[in-house]
Amino acid sequence: MSSLKPAVVALAILMVAGDAFALPKFSARTGWKCQSCHVNPSGGGMRHAGGVRYGREELPVTTWSEDFSLEDFTNDITDFVSVGTDVRTLFFYQQEQPDDRNAFFQMQGDIYINLKIARKVNVYFDKGIYSGFELFGQVNILPSNGFVKAGKFVPNFGTKVDEHRSYIREFTGLSLETGSPYFTGAEVGVSPGGFTVTGGAYNASEGRGAGIDSRKAVLGRVEGIFGVTDDLNLGLGANILYKAMQGGKTNFIGGFGSVSIGNFTVLGEADLLKTDVPGTKTDALVVFAEADYMVIQGVDLKFIYDFYDPDLDVKSGTLSRYSMGFEFFPIPGVEVRPLYRILKEEPSDSDNNEFHLLLHFYL
Repeated sequence: MSSLKPAVVALAILMVAGDAFALPKFSARTGWKCQSCHVNPSGGGMRHAGGVRYGREELPVTTWSEDFSLEDFTNDITDFVSVGTDVRTLFFYQQEQPDDRNAFFQMQGDIYINLKIARKVNVYFDKGIYSGFELFGQVNILPSNGFVKAGKFVPNFGTKVDEHRSYIREFTGLSLETGSPYFTGAEVGVSPGGFTVTGGAYNASEGRGAGIDSRKAVLGRVEGIFGVTDDLNLGLGANILYKAMQGGKTNFIGGFGSVSIGNFTVLGEADLLKTDVPGTKTDALVVFAEADYMVIQGVDLKFIYDFYDPDLDVKSGTLSRYSMGFEFFPIPGVEVRPLYRILKEEPSDSDNNEFHLLLHFYL
C-alpha cells in the first residue's frame, strides 16, 4: 500500500534514534533527560535553573548574548517560589480558494509557577491563555531519581513538540487544537542510568462529581538516551496509551527516537492509532520526522515531515506536510522561526501551502 511508504522511511529513522522532548532536539543534542532542564519530568513547560541557564547561554548568538545578558539572572523569586513563561505569537499566510488569507495568531501564552513545599516535594501550575491547565503535586523520593506526580496534566505519550498542529499531537488528541489534552490521574517514573520507565493511570474522561465515571486510561513507557561519544548521542523509546471509551476502546502504540552527531540532529516518531467503538474499527498511522543542523550558535536550519493516514484499509485520504525554515535565537529569551509549509492531500490535492513567522519569548 502506498501510504505505508512514508511509515517505512520514518521507522528506518527510528531504528537509529532516541528520546526527545520539547524542544526535542535539545535533549537529543545534549544527551540530557527531560528533568535536566524542566520541572516536569515529562519535559516541556517550566525550566528550572539548568534549563534557564541553557536557554540563555547555549542557544543565543554568542556576541549578542553577552551584550544583552543580565548578571546573576534567576527565575527564582524566593527559595521556595519559581516562575517561567512561554509566549508565542504567529503570523501566517495561507493559500486558499478563492482568496488567500493572512493573520496574526496568539499561539501560546503560558505562565508557570513552581512551589517548593518541602524537600523533594513541589506543586506545579501551568495556565495558558486558552482553556485548560496543568496542576500537579510531585514527590521526588523514589530510587534512581524516581518521582510520583498526581493531578491534571498531559500524559507522557510520544514526543512533546511545541507545534500544536503537529500530526503526532493533533491526531492523538494530545493537542489543544483538538480539545483538552489534559487527563486527571497519576504517573510514576524511575530513571536508572540512561533509561527512564514511566507508568500512568488516569480518568478516561473528565467530569465533576456524578459526572465522573469509572473508565480509565493507562500509560506505559520506556526509553533510553546514551552518549556514545562526545559528539554522538543515541536513544530509543516506545510507549502505549490505552483508553476505555463508551462501548469501546482506543490503543495508541508508538516508537520514537533521535540521533545527534555533532551539529546534526534527527528526530522521529511513528504511532499506530487503533480505535474500536460500536460501528467503527479503524487502524490509523501518524508519523513525524525532523532534521536540524546548527550552522552557528543561535541559527538552526530545520526540516519537518508530518504524515497521517486515517485508515490503513483505505488507499486514499492521507495527509503529508513538509516544513522548511530555520530557528534564530538572537538574544537570551527570544526566538524567531520562519517556516514554509507544503501540504499534500489524497485523493485530491489543492493549493493550500503556508508561510509561518513565529516570535517566541521564553523564560
